[in-house]
Amino acid sequence: MRASRVLVVAVLLIVAVGVAVGLYFWQGRNEPPPLPEPTQVHVPDAIPVEEVAVESPDLDVELRAMRGTVNPGFTDWMCLLECRQRDGCRADVQVKVEYRSLGEPRQLIIGGRLDGAGGEIMRLGRVQRPPVEVDHIDRVTINVLRVYAADEPYEQTIDD
Repeated sequence: MRASRVLVVAVLLIVAVGVAVGLYFWQGRNEPPPLPEPTQVHVPDAIPVEEVAVESPDLDVELRAMRGTVNPGFTDWMCLLECRQRDGCRADVQVKVEYRSLGEPRQLIIGGRLDGAGGEIMRLGRVQRPPVEVDHIDRVTINVLRVYAADEPYEQTIDD
């Protein structure tokens, strides 16, 4: 009788361990993997963006750097965004930059296509004529014009 009790306790213990291990692995499959840690981005002569208000209700992105390089005849704008969506950022967007130039409020629209995996850095840019000095950026608003599925091919056309 003692042997049967030991056998029953051993079977119950094995079943309990099996259920615990099964639950552990089952729960692990339901949790999405974490996004990669943010990449350290250093852009020489970048405009400070730590205090810039960013509005992006339809796409989870983080403004990592912004630069407005003044050249003879134009300002070259560059905007770096980090994709914070697990399934990636594939969209046509319009970025409205509200900034101050020589104390006066100004705004600029940068349009383009984002295509990056979660955690990747994406770049948008454009040229603005005439050139402007940028004091600081007040707000960046990102409007999504069209979203592309991860498996949806899209053409990148260059018009002549």
